[in-house]
Amino acid sequence: MLQSNPINTHMHYKVDENRRLFIKKDILEILQWTDDLEYKNTEINTFSILNRQLLMSEKIQKSIQDFRRRNTLSMGELCKYEQHLRQELEFGKNEYNISRAKLHEKRRVEYIALTKEYRALKTDIYNELTQYTRK
Repeated sequence: MLQSNPINTHMHYKVDENRRLFIKKDILEILQWTDDLEYKNTEINTFSILNRQLLMSEKIQKSIQDFRRRNTLSMGELCKYEQHLRQELEFGKNEYNISRAKLHEKRRVEYIALTKEYRALKTDIYNELTQYTRK
């Protein structure tokens, strides 16, 4: 009959506890990212209205549509990733290791790149607005 070693049991518990903690941290970060992307979508709708009513720039409108598309795709990917992490949190047994951390870091890099693209778009829109004069 095999007896459970208290040291091994404690180590297994700590590894699982850390795994769950890291996954929860990743989920919280994803929730922040999706909240920010939802806000960007709301703001992009306002920019679209400003462009239609004031600027009437085809270039800006195309940039807005392109960003909206990428933002929607990113939201979908983040939602799938969050769902995967929630399943892993609930049912998974795999250790939170370097490859899992790198996967999350890849998502962070994608989010940051989209945020930088959004900032550039906002700058373009604001620059166009500064050229607008009331008639």
